[in-house]
Amino acid sequence: MVPSCSFPDTAVPPWVGYSEEETMQQQILALSADRRNFLRDPPAGVQFQFDSEQMYPIAMVMLQEDELLNRMRFDLVPKQVKEDVFWRNYFYRVSLIKQSAQLTALAAQQQAADYREEQETISPEGVSLTENTIRPKTPPVSISDIPKGGAQEEEENEISTSPGVSEFVSDAFDSCSIDHEDLRKEMEQLVLDKKEDAATPEEETADWEKELQAELQEYEVVTEADNKDDNWDKEIEKMLQSDD
Repeated sequence: MVPSCSFPDTAVPPWVGYSEEETMQQQILALSADRRNFLRDPPAGVQFQFDSEQMYPIAMVMLQEDELLNRMRFDLVPKQVKEDVFWRNYFYRVSLIKQSAQLTALAAQQQAADYREEQETISPEGVSLTENTIRPKTPPVSISDIPKGGAQEEEENEISTSPGVSEFVSDAFDSCSIDHEDLRKEMEQLVLDKKEDAATPEEETADWEKELQAELQEYEVVTEADNKDDNWDKEIEKMLQSDD
């Protein structure tokens, strides 16, 4: 039986202090709707330490928080299960819910830590824009500030006084000054190169024909040698017949 003494003021429901209190509260209160949560022992091999003296104050709090738990205890104890077994099986299921909540919280913390580490690896210089990297805007110019002569005169002055433009024009002029004699030699060499390239297939054909002719000559030499051997054999045969 649950002791009749008053429980300590520090006793609170199991879901208090967790980040997902509402979710845990709903899950723990839902345990009282199924009597199997009180009749079934923890699985074999599961080490679940149940301290009745430590858990009874929390049990008293739960009896006040959960009306279904009160009814379930009234129906099962002691008719189908003993008092300590009733609370052991119940708090075993409560511990499973608490462990699940802890794992969820740890996973969320790890994910947040990984995200912070990933953000720290990115150099702030690569994502932030400093005053040096931002190009200043051109200040507005009023019509009265424009000198006489209009924008065309201003552009001509800029082109004439800009050292970059003058240097570019002079460089382009120097690059275009090519000696005519050199140009003529290059054109002649280009024509010769084209003639040589056009003759290349004919030369390749001539080489191929020479190789084929050499092979045919070798074949004729071998054939003539074979014929000479045949004639020599015939002469020897005649000499042998004459001796007989």
